Amino acid sequence: MSRQLPSIELLQAFLSVARTGSFSRAAEELHLSQSAVSRQIATMEERFDRRLFERHTRRIVLTRDGAALLPVAEQVIDLLSQAADMEPRGRKSVTLRAHPTIATRWLIPRLTQFYERHPDVSITTDTAYQRFPDFTFESIDAVITFGAATWPDLETIELWEERLIAVCSPQLLESSGAAMVLKNTRLVDSSLDSIDWRRWDESFPGTTGGVRGSLTFDTLESAIVAAQCAQGIALVDAVLANDLIVSKQLTRIHSGSVVTGARYALVYPKRSLKSRGFVEFLEWFRERADEAREASARL
Repeated sequence: MSRQLPSIELLQAFLSVARTGSFSRAAEELHLSQSAVSRQIATMEERFDRRLFERHTRRIVLTRDGAALLPVAEQVIDLLSQAADMEPRGRKSVTLRAHPTIATRWLIPRLTQFYERHPDVSITTDTAYQRFPDFTFESIDAVITFGAATWPDLETIELWEERLIAVCSPQLLESSGAAMVLKNTRLVDSSLDSIDWRRWDESFPGTTGGVRGSLTFDTLESAIVAAQCAQGIALVDAVLANDLIVSKQLTRIHSGSVVTGARYALVYPKRSLKSRGFVEFLEWFRERADEAREASARL
């Protein structure tokens, strides 16, 4: 047997294939190509000079040697994850992942209050929102998710259910009534498939003129900025738009709303409770979550 030890990447690939029983699902989980995962497993088997998996048509299963290696690999990764979570003495920090819109429009403005209460805790936020974190391998404490998915193996704090309202810049209403502006102004799409405006038309037929396609973005944040700049009318989550409406940067142009079924939630593994500073953050976040649900009910 070769004495060259496998890399962390090879161990991660091994664990992912063992957990999913599939090269393709492991590739999705690791954000690699299927061939790359297959090569990593082949390299692992070469390093250990034995077969670790049996390849069947519909499923990949562990051999006896693979099953013996599994708890060892899990322990190695767990120890490394614990080491990665260790903070210098006296330092408290929380690492979050969130969609850029909820980070910019909801989380960051409220962190001022958190820092006043906990000046010794630092918050790091990344907005790689398209990739759900692998809490086993990544040093991320929690993620603010958006959508309809559930997370049975993780802890969850519900925020609010998305409810879209039509908003525009007050500038657009200076020379015409709201109904005419909604009818004659271009519509800003925050999704490439225009699904939100199609939902609106189903709920409130005939209220828009349908000038479509001239302003299409892949994030809600871009659509909000376009609406603030009087470039059109956007459908925006009511809670995320509330601060802008109160400050008169945006105006609600129609009393209707569209409930999409998607929800915002904080998702985290239990091991994050051991991270210095996360318990303080969680207590504060629960309070903000309660406020957000109450605000959503009023809007």
